[in-house]
Amino acid sequence: DVFERGEIKRVYLNFSDPWPKNRHEKRRLTFKTFLKKYEEVMGETGEIHFKTDNRGLFEYSLKSFSEYGLLLTEVSLDLHNSDPKGNIMTEYEEKFSALG
Repeated sequence: DVFERGEIKRVYLNFSDPWPKNRHEKRRLTFKTFLKKYEEVMGETGEIHFKTDNRGLFEYSLKSFSEYGLLLTEVSLDLHNSDPKGNIMTEYEEKFSALG
């Protein structure tokens, strides 16, 4: 145990490995065991900022978040055209976004 409950306010999951095979579901960073770990360090007021370019992982994660009981405050299928508040772009995200 490295962090106390509530010590972390936000977790960023940017373009995680989608682990597309069903047998690897437990490795996805939006699987319920990971969500429990995030909750343990964030408490009930923490936020998960999740971005992916993989449609399957996106759909899986929406379902996983919902089943875990998380409140979704902002969902977008077109992140870069929706201009979300507080969006922090990765280096590669900026590069590919600039290409159009």
